[in-house]
Amino acid sequence: MSKEVNSKLAFSNEVINKKKLQRLMYLTFHNYGVLRSALIADKVKNLTFHYATMSGISLSVEDLRVPYRKRNLIGLTNDEVDTTEQNYGSGTITTVERFQKVIDIWNNANNTLKDEVLTYFRESDPLNPLYIMAFSGARGNISQVRQLVGMRGLMADPQGQIIDLPIKSNFREGLSVTEYIISSYGARKGLVDTALRTADSGYLTRRLVDVAQDIIVREEDCITYASLSLDDLFKKYKTDLGLEDRLTGRLLAKPLNISEINKTLPTNLEITSAVVQQIKKYNLTDVEVRSPLTCDALRSVCRKCYGWHLSYSKLIDLGEAVGILAAQSIGEPGTQLTMRTFHTGGVFSGDLTKQIRAPFSGTLKYTLNSATSLVRTIHGEKGFSLNEPVTLTIENQNGTLCSLDIPKDAMLLANNNQKIYYNQVIAEIKKEANLILEEDRRDIYTEVSGEVFLQNIELEESMDGEGATKKISKNTGLVWVLYGDKYILPGFSKLDIKRGQQINAGETIASQKIVNKYSGIVNYNNLESKNEIEVINSSMTIENGLINQRPNKPDIFSLSTATKFQLNVGQHDLITHGQTIACLKEDSYRTKTGGIVFYSTTNLAQKKKRSAKRIFTGSLYWVMEETHQLSSLEMESLAITNGNYIQKGTSLLPDVNANISGFVETDIYNSEVVIKPGELYQINTFQLPSNERVNRFVKPGEVIFSDLIAQKLSYLEFINFHGLEYVLLRPVQLYTVPQEKGFNLKYKFFPSLKNRSIAFRTVKRIFYKDGERVKSAKGGVDLLQTFLVADIKNKYLNLHSKVEYVPINSSNVEEQQYKLKVILYERIRTNDKDKNLNESKLKESVYLKKLTKNNQYVAANTVLAKLEMLTNTVGKLVAVNYTNNTEMVVLKSSDIKRSWYDSTKEILLVRKGDLVRVGTYLTKNIKSKYSGQICKITPSQIHIRLGRPYLISEGTVLRAVNKSLVERSDMLATLVYEKLKTVDIVQGLPKVEEILEARKIKNGCLLAPTEGKAYLKSTQIEIVKDLGDKLVFDIAANTKVNFSNGKYVDFLEPLTDGPISPHDKLETLFNYYQRKFSAHEACKKSFKHLQLFLVNEVQRTYLSQGVQIADKHIEIIVKQMTSKVRVSFGGDTTLLPGEVLDITQAELVTKATLATGEDPPLYRPMLLGLTKASLNSDSFISAASFQETTRVLTEAAIEGKKDWLNGLKENVIIGRLIPAGTGFNCFENLKKVGKDTSMNLLINPLKDDKLKSFVLGSRLN
Repeated sequence: MSKEVNSKLAFSNEVINKKKLQRLMYLTFHNYGVLRSALIADKVKNLTFHYATMSGISLSVEDLRVPYRKRNLIGLTNDEVDTTEQNYGSGTITTVERFQKVIDIWNNANNTLKDEVLTYFRESDPLNPLYIMAFSGARGNISQVRQLVGMRGLMADPQGQIIDLPIKSNFREGLSVTEYIISSYGARKGLVDTALRTADSGYLTRRLVDVAQDIIVREEDCITYASLSLDDLFKKYKTDLGLEDRLTGRLLAKPLNISEINKTLPTNLEITSAVVQQIKKYNLTDVEVRSPLTCDALRSVCRKCYGWHLSYSKLIDLGEAVGILAAQSIGEPGTQLTMRTFHTGGVFSGDLTKQIRAPFSGTLKYTLNSATSLVRTIHGEKGFSLNEPVTLTIENQNGTLCSLDIPKDAMLLANNNQKIYYNQVIAEIKKEANLILEEDRRDIYTEVSGEVFLQNIELEESMDGEGATKKISKNTGLVWVLYGDKYILPGFSKLDIKRGQQINAGETIASQKIVNKYSGIVNYNNLESKNEIEVINSSMTIENGLINQRPNKPDIFSLSTATKFQLNVGQHDLITHGQTIACLKEDSYRTKTGGIVFYSTTNLAQKKKRSAKRIFTGSLYWVMEETHQLSSLEMESLAITNGNYIQKGTSLLPDVNANISGFVETDIYNSEVVIKPGELYQINTFQLPSNERVNRFVKPGEVIFSDLIAQKLSYLEFINFHGLEYVLLRPVQLYTVPQEKGFNLKYKFFPSLKNRSIAFRTVKRIFYKDGERVKSAKGGVDLLQTFLVADIKNKYLNLHSKVEYVPINSSNVEEQQYKLKVILYERIRTNDKDKNLNESKLKESVYLKKLTKNNQYVAANTVLAKLEMLTNTVGKLVAVNYTNNTEMVVLKSSDIKRSWYDSTKEILLVRKGDLVRVGTYLTKNIKSKYSGQICKITPSQIHIRLGRPYLISEGTVLRAVNKSLVERSDMLATLVYEKLKTVDIVQGLPKVEEILEARKIKNGCLLAPTEGKAYLKSTQIEIVKDLGDKLVFDIAANTKVNFSNGKYVDFLEPLTDGPISPHDKLETLFNYYQRKFSAHEACKKSFKHLQLFLVNEVQRTYLSQGVQIADKHIEIIVKQMTSKVRVSFGGDTTLLPGEVLDITQAELVTKATLATGEDPPLYRPMLLGLTKASLNSDSFISAASFQETTRVLTEAAIEGKKDWLNGLKENVIIGRLIPAGTGFNCFENLKKVGKDTSMNLLINPLKDDKLKSFVLGSRLN
């Protein structure tokens, strides 16, 4: 026995890091069990603690050693970035390709530096405390070490876009101010993600637990015939998992014959690492394994379909809550990945391709047996897409050979027999990463001003969503901006020079005419002070009125008829049409007290109310009363009661006296005391019926009731004092408003009486509504006022109107009087035009040249003056564009470069007007050093006007047209391209949630509904099958397809770009299978295909983060999501269309109907997300405890549901020991057998005392 043990022992002398320690514990646990593993772990801990204590490791700043090769590496990377910028500047690559290239250059440099850090520590300083700490698993990882002693790297901005300015420093060297600001973006991103994503991850775990909480191992064997093949696991969907990852711990579903060694592995054999090695060694393909996806156990998983318990590599025990185990296994890594974002600080680390670089300089050689297609990389480089694996050979001058194997579908970036340099990228291999294509846009802004030219660009017009026309490029081409300074002149200024003319300093290049619209007298008096020219068109003077000025008071305007007005305007004030100029001073309509105003004496209830501030003529009726507004305390101390009659001068309060005699009416709610003069009469029902007791006017002689006749016009008001009815006959004061003005204005008009441009209208206005109560205690109010209002004719409304006081010759200066004059004039501001010329940037000085004299009469549309613009710019006018304003481009001599050549020896390859880029051959031996347009050719020189080319791709939206003039930073175009969305945890966790919640995907790809040859015809795709059948379906216009016409496409192959929608995939699968199988079989096959797809999608997202989850955990969750069908036709059953059933229940119903010869129901498969699957649980109590409690319980009550407690989480927690309501028949019919044991009469005891596979009570329901 000792020899046998010793033969298995092996001696290992190597550094044990974190991974090797994990491997050691895994082997110990797998081979020797829990107890011995615990002892080994304890001894390893004691050993490491012992030597850690002895070593006394501490970390200091000096231990942060920066690799000496960093400086050289940063220099080489800067050179590579400069080359990329030169390519962009010469129009070789687009701005998107430049951005991606720069990002990848710095990312590769960062990774190279990381490797240098590891090499430096491993070879030069293996006992460095930082190195020991990070790689022993104690604290930290390579990402943090890289930032400490390497370089911080690329960061993302708040929108998630990578900033193409890397942080070249590390924390040991210290960051510059710019680097610190950029670094803080990533720090904030990490903090926010830690807070938000941790909550998301926790909620995801809760939903996973809720959907799978009742999945328990209840059976030994479900005796299913379904299984998963190697094709299902590996060929249908690409995966990074190997055979050992996917097969270890499963059971064989059928015997596996190994003919090479004449051995057959039996059914239900547990697949160990040894079995996997045999499968690999003999290349066995006919392997069928069991899986939770294929288990037929109802609401559970059997032991043999589940396989090993991963904690101890043994078959799972009965009663194990594998659903909760699966939920925790999927949810917990999400939390860990979330936390990892904080530690890395949001550093960009996405590699889309694996780059193959030359290990040394030399000559590249290879042989191709099949044709290749020329493609353009995401960096703008030309390459060959390989259709076969290729072996590359590099040979240097010393004869050293290097062989590199490049797989199929890789990108070859160098030609055969090409000279290559050290570290040159010669090939790119696409990584199988979980990448999402999304459309993005990037605007191109010009870096120079000048004139736009489009080279080799075909345009097409289309309408955007808002109905605007946009121009789109149909091909790849160049947008040129030829150098020149752009200037803008106002649209109404005239350019005085011609295109092609030379401009010198001090020349007049533009002028602007100043023209009047109205005839009149020119006035230049305000030109100096206000930059205004006035043209006096007309005026009006009142001859029979004089103005007396009063300091700090409104001026008085008096007419010869002794009528006086108070002016509302002053000298030099501007007035407008309808403005009040003056108010008549009179007391004819002023009352002594407050009261009620009426316009007529007709029936008050039938009168129509007229608005206030109306122009009024007629009569006003005034019913006087006096109102005192008091406080609540003053109301309580009031000695006079309601209904008392008081005399004028009576004291109501110590400081409040009555100004009139009358009856007192108090209003407690409004704290008012009203004194109403008049005669008070008590009335009764017989004297005046209640329906006639309406407040109204009574005329003289009118009988009010039997013994009361009105003597004069009065107002009848009915009042209740102390419960008794009274009528108060109130006096009425009449104010007559005549239609005549009562005065006359004499006007004098300029230039003649025909020019009656302005006059004054007389307007009488009342400011109270008909029947309005005017509250006043002291003094009265003006019921009506007379105003003078400005009335300007329509044709003169655009002129300015100004009030002027014209002095009258008088010897007494203190009593100086004036006449009122209104002047209408046109105001022309010269500084606005001067400002427009100033903004043109050409201005040295603007000179105003007068063409008319002061006080000269001019007709309309006369040129009064001219603004001339003098410039200090020197150059040549090369382009003019007349749009809203006049745009012009001036070419300076410094923007023209010369290339020398010998016309006697060299033959020119270009001509005048050609656009050339840097490197373009001008002759056979001379390359252009500049980009631009050839503007002149002499026998010895080629003159090139400098230009800036911008490469645009197909589908670019043009913002500038050919020969348009642009300023620096103007938008030229918008590149539309597809961006690869990298999957770090910020996108990773939402991606997992998107899959497991089965959310609808926007802009998903179109899947081939069948196999055949595909053809694109306008807005339709036609697939022709082998037998000639056609399948035609519509697609949106301008949709990009992934196939060429006539290409054979497989079933489910993506025909367009975009992510795959699980719902669309399930629909396509079912439509395909239902033509070949029954509805139930089509559902099962569709579900199986979709289940494998979902498992692989979740695995790919987690694997991209370096996290591996066992397939069986994801399979249990996915099975819960794909177990329901929706009834589309009930057949002869009681099922209703739209009803949701479990697929097993639907199968039983279908079999029952077919057995009785009835029509079976038709149904379609459903994909439910975690939330919907939880809410569709068999137990409505369980669903209500999750969310939407009110809705779930209300529906259960309406439908009269019964809950058999299947899927209730309390049963899981205590291991399914609650018999009540569970359907466990094994708890019934118990019989006492011995002293302490019982037996079930329904189950026969077995001789070997082992429980064979049987269906539990819950399965019998």
